Amino acid sequence: MLRGTNATAHALLFILVVHAALGTLFAIKTPPWQNPDEPAHYNYIAYVATERRLPALRMGDYDQTYLERLKAEKFPPDLSIDPVRYEFHQPPLYYLLAVPIFWLSQGQLPALRLFNVLLGACVVLLVFLCARVAAPGSPHIALGAAAFAAFLPMHTALMASVNNDALAELLIAGTVLALLRWQRMGVEGDADRRPACLLAAGILIGLGFLTKATAYTLLPVALVVVIIGSVRPGRDSQNAAAKPIVQLALLTAPALLLGLPWWIRNNLLYGNLDILGIAWHDAVVTGQPTAAAWIAANGWGAYWERAWMFTSKSFWGVFGWLGVFMDARIYTALFILSALATVGLLFHLRASVHRGGWRWASFSTSPWMTLLLLWLATFAAYAWYNLGFIQHQGRYLFPALPAWSLIFALGWWAMFERRASLTAGVILLAGTAAYVAVAPLANGTADRWTLLLIGLAGLGMLLYGLLSSRVSKLIGATGFGEKNRNPQDPSALLRNDGNLRPILYVCLFLAMIALDIAIPFLYIVPQLSS
Repeated sequence: MLRGTNATAHALLFILVVHAALGTLFAIKTPPWQNPDEPAHYNYIAYVATERRLPALRMGDYDQTYLERLKAEKFPPDLSIDPVRYEFHQPPLYYLLAVPIFWLSQGQLPALRLFNVLLGACVVLLVFLCARVAAPGSPHIALGAAAFAAFLPMHTALMASVNNDALAELLIAGTVLALLRWQRMGVEGDADRRPACLLAAGILIGLGFLTKATAYTLLPVALVVVIIGSVRPGRDSQNAAAKPIVQLALLTAPALLLGLPWWIRNNLLYGNLDILGIAWHDAVVTGQPTAAAWIAANGWGAYWERAWMFTSKSFWGVFGWLGVFMDARIYTALFILSALATVGLLFHLRASVHRGGWRWASFSTSPWMTLLLLWLATFAAYAWYNLGFIQHQGRYLFPALPAWSLIFALGWWAMFERRASLTAGVILLAGTAAYVAVAPLANGTADRWTLLLIGLAGLGMLLYGLLSSRVSKLIGATGFGEKNRNPQDPSALLRNDGNLRPILYVCLFLAMIALDIAIPFLYIVPQLSS
């Protein structure tokens, strides 16, 4: 057991170190200001550092024409970024924490980017801890979740730029971890430490209120988790009736007390109960394409096509000011990867239901309910934002990274179960045939690279499903697989004998590292350097 624990710790350390190295690479190689909204976030930090007070968003802080000129000319040194101040309505916590870095580095942009890289490493660590609670006894799944969060190209780039997303994600993941531990303690009967988890969650939610609007989804998620987790059948004493109220107070009181001063300040500054400054921000930031205008000009069909294509691509990686795309073949490969993980996840869920059945009583106290609520709340916030503006950016789904990472790790691991591999192979090969048949009907021709990648992936999964048992038996016959198998590992139920499956599982994340290394040199620097 100790040996396994040490191996997990060493693997996690490797993931964190490589993530920090990749983040440093992005921070150094990405040209100045070539990240979304980076100049506006930098100017907020600079204002607090020099003026010793918080800024206020004013009319004129957003000039669409000037900003487009800066981006078109790749932020030349003779054009100042000082007028780019449209993030001055943001909550202050991230900027206050970044001020000492600004002072020590004399305002150097790389130093502030590296501060975010450090925050990003903490996010990866918390994703790992969340996965350990949600999937106990499966360290390989937790490590896979951490690796996905660490090496997802768009997330790596985002964590290496100046913005408040890194701190918001850190606080969201910390809150989720506190809620997951609160749920586990309830199942294990550890009532003494449960109030501390709720208090920690409340404090983190309050700090989220002071960081970014995306963190506000935490409060309804936490309320639902606590209400459902506190109300159980069979409680008929007065104590049981009062307990949910006490738990809700522990959660909400610190959150509301931390957020209240900021809300009062915004109401006094912007008026009309605009406690987040969002209504005022929308009045100041004119010129952005609205959803209504875009749909009127292009139609609903084009809108949904853009929503799907741009969101999925930018989730994996569209860099700069969302204008630097990777090679189309890479997106095709990533789409195939997503499809394979989805098939694997469906087989994992089917196997889980078949083994233990599905009961609301068990699900309502399980980590999966918390992660599902986080995922739904993040998606709802993304959809709500896009009702007003055209902002189909995959990074807006990153607040649910603890859920995304665990889902992907589970799906990718389960993909190498024999039936899942065979099913995925058949689906991909059928998709290849359908693509060949449908493309001419749509007045187009089938892209040969798309056909090749999907066909090879389908053939590979089919061959793996057919031959994996024989290869595993061959490995087992050598004694190597038997020697390395841990019969006490609960995750052994999910694994084939032998070592082929773990190797393929790890190879994906190594490929993601290679892609992260290549991106700055192949795409970011050539397209964004002035």
